[in-house]
Amino acid sequence: MNKFYYVLSAALLLASTAIGQCDIDYDFGDVGFGVSPDAAVGETFITGTVNEEYYDVLHILIPSFAADVDETYPPTLPIDSIILITTTLRDTVTWIEYTPEELGFEIFCNNNDDSFNECSFLGGEQYCASIQGTPNMAGVFQINLNVEGWLTIFEPFSVPTTFSNFILNIHCNLIEDPVVTDANGDAGTLGSIDVTVLDGVDVISFEWTDENGMVVGTSEDLDNLSPGIYSVTVVTEACTSYFENIVIADESIDCNLEASSEVTDEIPDVALGSIDVTVTGVNGEATFLWTNEDGVAVSTDEDLLNVTSGTYSVVITDEDGCVLILDDLFVGVNSIEDIQIDNGVTVSPNPANDNVSITLDSSMMTSLEIRDAQGRLVMTDNILNSETLDVSDWTQGVYFLTISNDLGNNTSRLVIQR
Repeated sequence: MNKFYYVLSAALLLASTAIGQCDIDYDFGDVGFGVSPDAAVGETFITGTVNEEYYDVLHILIPSFAADVDETYPPTLPIDSIILITTTLRDTVTWIEYTPEELGFEIFCNNNDDSFNECSFLGGEQYCASIQGTPNMAGVFQINLNVEGWLTIFEPFSVPTTFSNFILNIHCNLIEDPVVTDANGDAGTLGSIDVTVLDGVDVISFEWTDENGMVVGTSEDLDNLSPGIYSVTVVTEACTSYFENIVIADESIDCNLEASSEVTDEIPDVALGSIDVTVTGVNGEATFLWTNEDGVAVSTDEDLLNVTSGTYSVVITDEDGCVLILDDLFVGVNSIEDIQIDNGVTVSPNPANDNVSITLDSSMMTSLEIRDAQGRLVMTDNILNSETLDVSDWTQGVYFLTISNDLGNNTSRLVIQR
């Protein structure tokens, strides 16, 4: 018997339901920006039940640069901080908006004591926030996180942003876990879903939908089902609840999809990044759907080409319906030893420790300006052929080196690393 298949990150689920701050313990690997649950790959918060205690966590790795959130910003503009101002939950059917407290929830932030405001998060750091309480209303809610990002271009300024990618399903306790019978292509049999209504529950209607949102049945049980993902809306006089992601598989199909990926980082002002995917165990032809961290489709090719720094995911599907998801594929900013800049300049080494050599390919007077990650001017100079900078007493971190001459100007990232 198969139970509900809620699409969520297993690492997100916490055994404890204690009231208080969440633990900052999610492993994002080597990426520079990420969330869990990640709506871009279909993850959502764990489903709750009316009048039953609820606890779940949003983990977030705040990006270092504003362009990771909004590509209209310069790629080297750092994020000072992001502050969670308000949280609302909007019913996706009635579009009525509620505060967490109106639905029986509280939001608790953990910023590792980096600020007196527990919901203020610094750029480039990982944090978490928990949603907990006892929900008092059923519904499928869109969670709106209203934040204010603080950036610095010569002086600090704020930008309001709303993230609305998260969904929370709260249902009433109306039915037992459905009993699923899988299909079998070799035997020529279809699948079925058997539902049992709990004692004392008087159901007014059932509505079954497939993964494309098409209505496929209105009875209590569902028969003659092809492999796929199904959901049912159960309506009673007191409550309407949505039970999702009930999977009918083809037990005759042996899925052996495997894939590996090779990432080429972006080199600022030189080349965009790419992700090369190699797939094995495909039944027939495979299709590919690439999305960025906002869940926006960016390509249907096997390999992802010409992309800026960011986190990407790909859903690979073969002709037998086998599915493999590669997520948290991060295209970074190249930090190779030598970075060639468009107007003929070499910066080496990068990352640097004690000295940095800046060499021009032409004998042209060139203006050099270096700022730190907060936008503060560190030094200015004019270079004719080359310059060696003593950076031994510079604070470890990221700096932005701007070169300007008659051929134009360019900015690259310089890393001081001890």
